[in-house]
Amino acid sequence: MLESNGRTLYTRSMEDVSSVSAGQVLPTGTVTFLFTDIEGSTKLAQQHPEAMPDLLARHHEILRQSIHTYNGFVFQIIGDAFCAAFYTVGDGLNAAVDAQRRLQSENWGDTLIRVRMGLHTGSAEWDGDAYHGYLTLAKVQRVMSVAWGGQVLLSNSSAELLQDEMPKGIALRNLREHRLKGLPALEHLWQVVSPDLQQDFPPLQSLSEIPNNLPVQLTRFIGREQEVEEIKQRLEKNRLVTLTGSGGVGKTRLSIQAASRLLEDYPHGVWLVELAPLTDPEGVTGTVCAALDITLQGLRPPINVLTEYLYSKKLLLVVDNCEHLIDTCAQLCESLLHTCPELRILASSREALGIDGENTYRVPSLSLPDPKTGRDAIEGSEAVRLFMERATANLPEFELTEANASSVAQICKRLDGIALAIELAASRVKMLKVEQIASRLDDAFRLLTGGSRTALPRQQTLRALIDWSYNLLSEQGRILLRRLSVFMGGWTLEAAEFVADDADILDLLTHLVDKSLVAVDLEHGDEPRYYLLETIRQYGREKLSESGEVDSIRDRHLAYYLAFAARAEPEVQGAEQRLWFDRLDADIDNFRAALEWSLNGDTERAETGLQLASSLWWFWYLRSNREEGQWLEKTLEASQSSTDRVSRANALARLAWVRFFDEMYANEGLALGQSLGPVGRESVALALLGKGAWAMYQADYAQAISLVEESLQLFREIENRWGICEALTWIGLSLIFQGDHEKAMGPLQESLALAQKARDGNEIGFALWQLGRAAMARGDYSQATTAMRESLDLYRELKLSGGITFLLGDLGKASLGQGNYQQASSYYREALTIYWDWGNKRYIAQGLEQLADVAMVCQQYQHAARLMGAAEAIRQASGAALFPFQTEDYKRSLNLLRSKLDESTLSTHWSEGQAMDTKRAVEYALG
Repeated sequence: MLESNGRTLYTRSMEDVSSVSAGQVLPTGTVTFLFTDIEGSTKLAQQHPEAMPDLLARHHEILRQSIHTYNGFVFQIIGDAFCAAFYTVGDGLNAAVDAQRRLQSENWGDTLIRVRMGLHTGSAEWDGDAYHGYLTLAKVQRVMSVAWGGQVLLSNSSAELLQDEMPKGIALRNLREHRLKGLPALEHLWQVVSPDLQQDFPPLQSLSEIPNNLPVQLTRFIGREQEVEEIKQRLEKNRLVTLTGSGGVGKTRLSIQAASRLLEDYPHGVWLVELAPLTDPEGVTGTVCAALDITLQGLRPPINVLTEYLYSKKLLLVVDNCEHLIDTCAQLCESLLHTCPELRILASSREALGIDGENTYRVPSLSLPDPKTGRDAIEGSEAVRLFMERATANLPEFELTEANASSVAQICKRLDGIALAIELAASRVKMLKVEQIASRLDDAFRLLTGGSRTALPRQQTLRALIDWSYNLLSEQGRILLRRLSVFMGGWTLEAAEFVADDADILDLLTHLVDKSLVAVDLEHGDEPRYYLLETIRQYGREKLSESGEVDSIRDRHLAYYLAFAARAEPEVQGAEQRLWFDRLDADIDNFRAALEWSLNGDTERAETGLQLASSLWWFWYLRSNREEGQWLEKTLEASQSSTDRVSRANALARLAWVRFFDEMYANEGLALGQSLGPVGRESVALALLGKGAWAMYQADYAQAISLVEESLQLFREIENRWGICEALTWIGLSLIFQGDHEKAMGPLQESLALAQKARDGNEIGFALWQLGRAAMARGDYSQATTAMRESLDLYRELKLSGGITFLLGDLGKASLGQGNYQQASSYYREALTIYWDWGNKRYIAQGLEQLADVAMVCQQYQHAARLMGAAEAIRQASGAALFPFQTEDYKRSLNLLRSKLDESTLSTHWSEGQAMDTKRAVEYALG
């Protein structure tokens, strides 16, 4: 027997050569296996070393004859153990019975040979040298191993197949279900009964014979193999392991599963103590005694009786649902562990017991799918597998398809992988399509009801489940939990202190973490972040609304994130830009929630929202996140009645940039800023810079230079270092496009020097990029590549995807200029991949056209025509026309295609490209 990639392969040994001839075809597909071995063979060999070889030879001959008589094949012999395969279960049974008759009638002298046998039918494949089918082969091995010498056992699958072909004179005795080592589910076993064979044996040697009260599970255990192994390992090293986690995460089921795998390690049993129905702390010890079937007599204290019973026993107690009796459970466990040296305890609770020697294991949610992936990837997650298991139990014809997979994934993700919530959602497939279930999860507490009638009341609905945890909190804990529900996507301790209006909440917050109501992430970011699971956040929002303080808490939330954004605004232009980008990214959902709240019709809130949106403009611009610009537009509209004209002027100027130099907003911001006099100079300078950038994109280079020089003057007057660097670089860029690349060097080098002095990575990268463009414009591709590679490294370090992608395009152009077509293709392909991730149709079309340029250089003109046809279709559908400065290069490429392909061929391949949708076009380009 060999191990290969974790799967057992039963192969022919040297003793098998006479049984399996070369090229012989053995049973494959559905196969019945017979495994045998001699009971106590090692001890027999030690007691009768001289007689044993002859005894083994006779044993082998009897088994071979019986197996061959009934069309079986011996494919492996290991010592005294035979492994045989049969085409039918009837043949396998006849061979086993015939062999036992011969073995039991044989005269063995003083040495009695007793053979145990097991039969099982399952799926396996023979490849000429080995059987493959780990689960089938493992099961037949386990069936045989629990038998006694002289006994033949059958698995349930073999027994069911014998219903219509039971050999005459043979019957089956029902031995009920048993736990077999290493197998997750119980196995129903049957004993072969024949008048001329021994019929009475001791109880089977299965794990079920180890004393225990673990319940038989009626549904399949899904996933969590790693968690089970980790719990087993922890119990080897620690006498008390406590499983903690939020309500419904699956602590009870996991503890029972882990305990069932540990039966063989505890000869005095594994005992489950269920505390959930208990309300009186005085009854805890008595409940443990009842689970162990200990009779309490007289006036002796239950703890004394329990301690005396457990003192000398190697036993595992599984104490479930301790949270509502936490102090009593802690005292009892500590007392028992101190006085009973062989005792181990596996507890489950929403918070740790908090005693010496306790090892706490936080039970994670089920693994989640990515709704954006395909059905196969989605189906692999534990959460989806649980949903499917429970959904098909409610609606057998339910299937996971490409059409509904993303909705199922969304349900599991929205429910945070909480097992009970997923089971409740799956029960709704009888009445609703999964798309409807997903859309109704904003009201999860109304939707997720109707659990098992036999479950505890708090496990029948999601609301009852969380009510249980909420009601166990102190009043101050409840207040904090509902106030924390205002956060979206997590928060820091500083944010919680401000929003919850409590400068000393650390102990309370720690208490909520301990009770598994708040999660904490210590691994990512420069400070801990705290989270509420989505279901708990929804519950907290309801409680916050009921409390009457929702307006005041949301106002504090808005005020905090305004202050945070204002503090971050200069930092995202400085030396610690990357750190502040990460901080802002972490709170992006909180910014959106705060901005949404600012739009509810209150003028003062609208002004605050406008200031918040204005403070985030540079972050949005550098992240190339045009969609977030909607907040500037919305807050501008909501604050129309505001008298704060300075904020409006600044917002309009910034919006021009977030919308990538939108001339309309630049004009509005310029007009309003100019009317404000000196206080509006920053917004005027920014608007002028945006107008200049827009003019450059329209190929009006003289106008662009004039506008940007005017903005530069204003930035110098107000000593805005970022504005000076930005304006100088845009002047240089406009001069490059105008063809005066030598003159462009002056402002670009000045910008670079200022940026380097300020250690502003973004501005350093921007200036280097344009210096590279200047070098490329004068034909110095080597210097251009050096400068742009340095800029690219900076942008990668800062995670500035906008700069990275546009630089990749210019580096591709420089590579083409040097004749390095493969490098150019690599740059363009990476850029297109990022464009696709953005979902930006304008730049996807540009990426296709760039790869078409590579194809034409490589004389792949038909391929290039398809790419350009696809790009044209995308531009037409999205309204993303070429900028004027791009038209010359585009015409040059098109003319080259026309010179290389006749009109008919060009039209055919161009049309093929136009017929592609965007996804197919990108896949075609990258493939």
